[in-house]
Amino acid sequence: MRILTLDIGNTTVDACVFDGRDFYRIGRFPHQDVHLLKGNYDAVLVSSVKPSVNHLVLELFPEAFLIEPKHVPIKTEDIQKEKVGVDRLLNIYGFIQFHSTDGLVISCGTAFVLDLVKDSVFVGGFIAAGAKLRLEALLSKAELIPKFQLQLVDVPVGKDTQTAVLGAIRREMVCFVRCLQRQFMDSYGKEAFTVITGGDAWMLEGTGVEDPYLLHRAMWKLFTEMS
Repeated sequence: MRILTLDIGNTTVDACVFDGRDFYRIGRFPHQDVHLLKGNYDAVLVSSVKPSVNHLVLELFPEAFLIEPKHVPIKTEDIQKEKVGVDRLLNIYGFIQFHSTDGLVISCGTAFVLDLVKDSVFVGGFIAAGAKLRLEALLSKAELIPKFQLQLVDVPVGKDTQTAVLGAIRREMVCFVRCLQRQFMDSYGKEAFTVITGGDAWMLEGTGVEDPYLLHRAMWKLFTEMS
């Protein structure tokens, strides 16, 4: 069995293959290069938050299963599920299926998404700019800041421009996570089991459990439950 799972994000397509036992990442591709994924698969499962790219996938794989919010069987609290990104819903579904019924689900990509789950119910969350987007926004507006790549900088205080900027991005994100973890404890009387996924999950090293295939495993689980 070979199942292709595609996570079509705002910036790239993250492609994995499930061989019946394990997931293997094929790679991350620019949207326009999705044709490079052409091949023979028993099923193609798609999560997309980029509607303008969907037709490219469907032309390549006419039988692909394009997962919609209505397909994801999770309960919500005062939230219109059909208006929530399918990637968020799948990450929450995967969290409940593979990790815990209570806690925090974090996705680090173009967006920095933090969602809370209590008793297997999605109670809400937050969406902020992702790490790369924060850095790019600052570098595009501040002429005197030199260009540098995103990397993990965890320091008590920045001693030069690079450690000051990168250390701030890391600290902003970690403090946000710690704040929600404390809020969860204060509100529900238990620790928030925290799972982190997405291309920049490494930026939150030490704050939770990393699951790089969370969304892909969720698509596979949903597919098997529906088959």
